[in-house]
Amino acid sequence: MKVGLFSLAVLGLLHANAQSPLSAKPSLLTRGPSVSGLLNRDGRGANPERIEALRQRTVQHDFSYETAEDRQTRRDRAQAIRQGFAHAWDGYKRYAYGADEIDVVNKAPKTTRNGWGATLVDALDTLWIMDMKDEFWRARDFVAKLDFRKDGGQLTKVFETNIRYIGGLLSAYELSGDKVFLQKAVELTDVIMPAFNTPLGLPWQMLNVTTGVGSSETPGRTSTNLAEIGTFQMEFYRLSQHTKNATYHEAAQNVITVMLNKNKVSDPTSNYAIPGLYPIDFDMISGKFTSRSTYWGGGGDSFYEYLAKTWILSDFMLERNIDMWSESIQSFKRYSVAESTSGYLFPGFVDGTKFFPYADTFTNFIPGTLGLISKLVGSDLYFELAENLLESGFSVFDRMPSSLGAEAIKFVRKNVPSDYLLMKSSSKSMVDQYGFSLERPYYLLRPELIESLFYMYRLTGKQLYADRVWKIWQGIQRNCRVPGGYVGTANVAVDDMASGTMDIINSTESFFFAETFLYLYLTFADHDNINLDEWVFTTEAHPLSRKYVFDGTF
Repeated sequence: MKVGLFSLAVLGLLHANAQSPLSAKPSLLTRGPSVSGLLNRDGRGANPERIEALRQRTVQHDFSYETAEDRQTRRDRAQAIRQGFAHAWDGYKRYAYGADEIDVVNKAPKTTRNGWGATLVDALDTLWIMDMKDEFWRARDFVAKLDFRKDGGQLTKVFETNIRYIGGLLSAYELSGDKVFLQKAVELTDVIMPAFNTPLGLPWQMLNVTTGVGSSETPGRTSTNLAEIGTFQMEFYRLSQHTKNATYHEAAQNVITVMLNKNKVSDPTSNYAIPGLYPIDFDMISGKFTSRSTYWGGGGDSFYEYLAKTWILSDFMLERNIDMWSESIQSFKRYSVAESTSGYLFPGFVDGTKFFPYADTFTNFIPGTLGLISKLVGSDLYFELAENLLESGFSVFDRMPSSLGAEAIKFVRKNVPSDYLLMKSSSKSMVDQYGFSLERPYYLLRPELIESLFYMYRLTGKQLYADRVWKIWQGIQRNCRVPGGYVGTANVAVDDMASGTMDIINSTESFFFAETFLYLYLTFADHDNINLDEWVFTTEAHPLSRKYVFDGTF
């Protein structure tokens, strides 16, 4: 029987306010909540029997019946990807060790994230998981000497600092047990906390770490976006657990509290129009949405991701998170996806209640996260949605000669001919050829589709998903590998190896080491290497352990 993601409330497994025998039992909270987020928006806490049932559930497929031949093929592929990472790491080590990024073409270091070694810190867990322990411990010594008060002459991007640096340090600590990483994570978090010193406690996008003065990324404005204010939850929750200091968790949860309090669907003057679909444009001084544009891609993606994953990380105690995710995913299914003329179900951009058939590559995170949550709560209906979205995302890669996907596409909705008629002629030609148009035809080594394929492989055991990851890896090898590392490719509609000319974009961000390579490798590594029943990945692919029990207090 197919059930909706949250109709499992009938079983007492999801909604604490469900009218079921389990929901009639007392909440785990027998006193006032000690930390924010424990109560849902109706003021109810987690149901104890539902929580225990969720804690006993497993999501990762049982791979014990793998044949010897399949095992060898998988391990050969893992080794090939590890060798690719070693090629990239060798270039970084030789020409830019300790720098934020490597300029691969010019074989030189680049300072893009305050000079604290973004690539090195972001890649710590990849080094550990790939069993490159000598490199890991060398990197550890570099981390121990970092001075976060020296800003490299740059303002600090607070959101990026959290997901790349703080997340990387926390994961390295939990994998290795070396307290230096936790100490540096706390040290850096304390450096960026002045960004939250605003009237409503909402973080500035940028921070001068030497003066503690915050600002918007656009000078003179107070604008931010949903993802940037809402993607502190996982890292700050875990910091509070390790330090027994609730300050970090409270700062992250306060963002949600303010957002909910200042924006009501029932308010006719509010830009918040569809329950659970939160506009991506936000003013951090008023706490109000400044547009009606909602999107699960760039600008919104990791906010929704963290609603779900922080709930898992909290041992299923943060009731408000899953309450909001429940509403969001149902509205997403109803308003934010559409079938294309080629038969694929794509996510899109919604402005108010108007749908735009546009999808960037960031939306490819959705199938993995949705698949994980659907498997956890036992929803066939939403797991099928995740599978359908993954098919559409993969089609964008699969139909390209390079086997790589564009940064953004437009598609034509079924039974909406105006989508096609309003396109320029070049876009129409691409729709005729591929089923979509390439709005930004380049590939910048991004991980999101690989991430979701990895999840689906680990959740279902279907070799199809692993083979697709391998196909993308071969595309990266053909189009992005150069002496000294890897770079972006300018046009995915051209296979550089076949054409004999490489049309590159000289960009190699730290996420390529932290996310893209990690998901590539883990698809083919032994299946207990970062088991999905034991770890939760942050948006930057930093695994955080689920072994830490949470009882509602820090």
